[in-house]
Amino acid sequence: MEKRDCEALRLHRILTHVLLILLAIGLTSTSAFHRGTSDRITRGRTKTTEDFDHIFKDLKNLSYPPDDFYKVVQNRIPQSVPHPCETTLDKPQWRSPIPPKSAHKLRPGDIDVIAAMGDSLTSANSAREESGIGVVIQDRGVSFSGGGLGTWREITTLPNIIKIFNPNLIGFARDRGDFLSENAQLNVAVPAALDDDIMNQVKLFIYKMKSDRRIDFNNHWKLLTIFIGHNDICSYHCLDREKHSPRNHALNLQEGLDYLYKHVPRIFVNIMSILDPTIATRGPFTNECLVYLRLFCACLFRTQDFDKNKVSISRVVRHYQALEKELTLSGRYDGREDFAVVIQPFMIFLNGPTNIGEPESPSLLNLMSESEFFWSRDCFHFNQRGLASASIHLWNNMVEPVGNKSMTFEGDYAEYKCPSKRNPYFFTAKNTATFYREGHQ
Repeated sequence: MEKRDCEALRLHRILTHVLLILLAIGLTSTSAFHRGTSDRITRGRTKTTEDFDHIFKDLKNLSYPPDDFYKVVQNRIPQSVPHPCETTLDKPQWRSPIPPKSAHKLRPGDIDVIAAMGDSLTSANSAREESGIGVVIQDRGVSFSGGGLGTWREITTLPNIIKIFNPNLIGFARDRGDFLSENAQLNVAVPAALDDDIMNQVKLFIYKMKSDRRIDFNNHWKLLTIFIGHNDICSYHCLDREKHSPRNHALNLQEGLDYLYKHVPRIFVNIMSILDPTIATRGPFTNECLVYLRLFCACLFRTQDFDKNKVSISRVVRHYQALEKELTLSGRYDGREDFAVVIQPFMIFLNGPTNIGEPESPSLLNLMSESEFFWSRDCFHFNQRGLASASIHLWNNMVEPVGNKSMTFEGDYAEYKCPSKRNPYFFTAKNTATFYREGHQ
């Protein structure tokens, strides 16, 4: 690695670590941010160490604001409107009379404990903030895979959907806070996390479960969603292609899954296909976005040829996604009846072109043209509206057969897919085979 590359990597790590320290000590409302610092960022004049010193001095004065239900973005569902899966004519029994022994016979109401691992996309940074600097706010309660603030009507998340079928669900994040806070519960995602942080999150997940008196570790069914690798691709792959390669991404996932397989009974694991971060640059974006993208996705600016950098990242994303799928279908985790790992691929819909000049798909262009898109003001993280849509698509993938899962991303009115009497269980590779062979799970 060249000396300038080492310096760039070192500077990025310093900035990332400073942000993490600030996140850990607790932050306040973004309205407390000084006007001079805000102007410095939005005008793109953070070019010297002194500029960053001023920013971080102001950040130290921030703390988490009180929650405000009315700062959400999604359209609310009236109390008079039931959840779509509650009104289907072919609806099954939601919870088994006796807890199942097999992960291949798991109904939505059988889930007792829910958890999430990943990076700032899973800790829901900036999800309901009105300023780009709100990226420091970890809004875990609205996280699509690990948040349980409110109900599905005003905050649609996977835990809030599962709560329809089991109101006694445990483990979802309750509100804002860092990964060690009481509010975080079993949403153990860490902003700026890399692939090689997976094992630490796995061990923290297990530690928290064993420390929680509400959780019957041996008998409760756990649902865990893992969504990680974005920081490896965005900030480090262009500087160390071996350490942050697709193969090492898969090996880190494998190490974490191996540990779960050995130590955690009764668990269903979602591996979410990684998000192509270039999506943040392929729709309308502002100069303010560019400032944040330089911090959060430095590899987009690795050379002066921005278009070349974008397609290069998109190619790497495809390799990451392919190896994620390969790992889940490898048969490595088929030896335990109470363990299942399934790829949920809907994010692939947001993949970018892999060649310069290659057009976007028409359906994706239509999505990106919406007046209210899915990004927070930093243009790198989902806002709460985007997280709500991701929640529905993740749920839909879970009730679709392996190998025939939808790969789409729609707005507030994404349609729910529901279990049926013939197919009442979350789909795995094993019960998918039964479904195709016998017509039911």
